[in-house]
Amino acid sequence: MKNKRWGNTIKILIISILLSSCGTTYQLKSDLNKNDKSSAFFNGFVLYNPATKKQIVNHNGAKYFTPASNTKLYTFYAAFRTFKDSVKSLAYYRANDSLVIKGTADPSFLFGFDSSKVLNFLGNEKDSIYLIDAHIEDPAFGNGWSWDDYAYYYQPEKSLFPIYGNLLTYKWNLGQIKSYPTYLKKNITVLDSISLRRDLSQNNFYIEKNSKRKYEVPFMTTSKLTADLLSDTLGKPVTLIKPNTQHDFKYVYGQMYDSLYKQMLTVSDNFIAEQLMLQVGNEMVGKFNTKEAIKYAKENYLNDLPHDFKWVDGSGLSVYNKFTPENTVKLLEKMYREIPREKLLNYFPVGGQSGTIKSWYANNGIPFVYAKTGTLSAVTSLSGYIITKKGTLLIFSYMNNNYLVSSSEIKKEMETALMKIYNTY
Repeated sequence: MKNKRWGNTIKILIISILLSSCGTTYQLKSDLNKNDKSSAFFNGFVLYNPATKKQIVNHNGAKYFTPASNTKLYTFYAAFRTFKDSVKSLAYYRANDSLVIKGTADPSFLFGFDSSKVLNFLGNEKDSIYLIDAHIEDPAFGNGWSWDDYAYYYQPEKSLFPIYGNLLTYKWNLGQIKSYPTYLKKNITVLDSISLRRDLSQNNFYIEKNSKRKYEVPFMTTSKLTADLLSDTLGKPVTLIKPNTQHDFKYVYGQMYDSLYKQMLTVSDNFIAEQLMLQVGNEMVGKFNTKEAIKYAKENYLNDLPHDFKWVDGSGLSVYNKFTPENTVKLLEKMYREIPREKLLNYFPVGGQSGTIKSWYANNGIPFVYAKTGTLSAVTSLSGYIITKKGTLLIFSYMNNNYLVSSSEIKKEMETALMKIYNTY
């Protein structure tokens, strides 16, 4: 019965789209609201044409939804407006015969990106290296995150000097453990069977003997551990020191921001999103603080959205985030008008081709959906751009909350609706 009710809603939506495309006046909202009374969950959909500046469909567009990783669209825009070129990867100053360094919340260091600039800078240093014991002005976890997800790859800790993505990657290989970084191999215990991957409050990790699985487990971050990991990686001592008087820092610049944005949006990388918001906070208000970064972005970049909204983290892991489809469509329109089209679409997952929608919207190899997914328990969102069969670019936000069916069923119905739009406009 739940699936039939969901199907009826989508059928009305599709029929309404087809009628509206022929210029027929149709009271979509009233019909969908009638259907909502018997619906088992909550959904919202806004379809907008930026060329005509008109909404084609608006169902529950002003209602608030938990967006999950659609939050990263807001993080992307805040970072894009704040930064222009490459990332400040390392802060440093020289004192006598010492090089004193400090983290900058750069997520890319030894995390699948080219880290050669920082490695060469530190590796070629002749003076003694000292790491300042400094921290972000945030908890390691965001408000509203699931505490029991601490051992899963998608929820690493936030930190000032991330290294290896704050993840330990390890597996059982030919009778022994292979780990990255190797420094933490000593913390891994082999058991015949395991019920947890890491202790809650300690960096004790576990692996099942003869397992074929690759484990990616966040480690608890401390300045001492960062110094130890750097020492092991560089093959030279890095000594932890207490903060002292203020100094004028210089910077080693590393990765281009564009590569971070693409990785964050395409594979929905939570860690990059959180670190970017810390960097925005530091750049704009002088604090590595997500709350301050969000406040600044709302007041200066997003003050023209149609509704107020609750935004609490960079990644969308928090269940406290609350956005409307209308807000997200407006945000996507701002991106569309401010960023060259080819560059903008290149940041997004592409239906049937890349990222989190590689297995959906294949369309016989013709890409037409460029959109950001959002997934939590009972949350499935998709927001972005459609390029129709006639070449029309449309902006949409599609949000579903509080369902009991499988997310794949929701995605199938979403795919059907977007294919209808593709073939109609």
